[in-house]
Amino acid sequence: MKLVLLIFLMLVVDLNASSIGVYTFNDWDGPKINVFYAHPEVLNDKTRLVIVMHGRKRNAEQYRNQWIDSAKEKNLAIIVPEFNNVNFPEVYNYNYGSINPNGKSPSIGLNIFSLIKTLVEKHINLMKIDTEKWGIYGHGAGGHFVHRYVLYQPGADFRFAIASNLGWYLNINDKEWPFGLKNSGINESDLKMALKKNFLILLGESDVSRKPNTAYAKENFDYISYQGEHRLARGKSFFKNAQNKATELDIIMNWDLMVVPTKDGHGNTKQMVPYAADILREKLK
Repeated sequence: MKLVLLIFLMLVVDLNASSIGVYTFNDWDGPKINVFYAHPEVLNDKTRLVIVMHGRKRNAEQYRNQWIDSAKEKNLAIIVPEFNNVNFPEVYNYNYGSINPNGKSPSIGLNIFSLIKTLVEKHINLMKIDTEKWGIYGHGAGGHFVHRYVLYQPGADFRFAIASNLGWYLNINDKEWPFGLKNSGINESDLKMALKKNFLILLGESDVSRKPNTAYAKENFDYISYQGEHRLARGKSFFKNAQNKATELDIIMNWDLMVVPTKDGHGNTKQMVPYAADILREKLK
C-alpha cells in the first residue's frame, strides 16, 4: 500500500513540478507505456486536456515536442501515450486499436481504444481541470486510431476529435473490415451515435503522394487506392460516404471536413498542429 501511494505521489509531483516531461503508465491490463506531456506553467479552470496520438514511427516524444508552443499559448494540457513497436506491433495493434472483429489475432489481445478513458480520468484528476471538455487529435497512424476510436467508442465523452492526414479509412460502406464496415462489429445504433459526435477530418492540401509508404500499405494498396488516389482524396471520399450514410439513417451528422493550405506534403509540425491547436482551443471552451 505504501509503495502504491509513493508511486502515486511521484506521479503527482512529476506532472506539477515540470510543465514538460514523461512518466511510465501501468494502471491498466496492458504493457507499461510511456506518457509524454506538456502543459502551461500554471494550470487553471480554463486549461483543456488534449490526448495526442503519434504517427507510425511511434515517436511520442517528437509529437509532444510539436505541441509545446501550442500548449503554452492555447492553455492546453497535452498528453501523448507511446505505443511502441515491441508491445504494439504493426497496424492491428495500434492504428486499428488492437481489436479483431474479423478473427485476426493481434498479439496483445486488448482493445486499446478503452485505454483513452483511463488516461483522461487520471490526468483530469491529477491536474484538477475541467472533466467535461477534453479533446483528442491524431496525425497519420494516430489519425487512423482517432477515426476508429470515434466509430468504436461512440459513447466516449470527448468534446471534440480530430483525425489528420491518415492513409486510408474504415470506410462507411459495405466493404470488408478493416477497409469497410462489413464484419467490423459496428452496428447501426453505434454508427448513429458516432455520426453525432463532434469530429473533424483535417486534411493537408499538399498531402497527395500516390505511392504506398509502408509494406502493409503496399500489400493492401488495391483496397486503399479504391478509396482515392491519395490521402487528400481518400479523406474527402470518407467524409462524403459518412454524409450519405447520415442521410440514409435520417440523422443530423456533426462531422466536418477542413482542408489546410499546406505546401509540404504529409508534414505535421508546422502544417497541421497550428490549425488543430486553434480549433481545439475554440471547440473546448
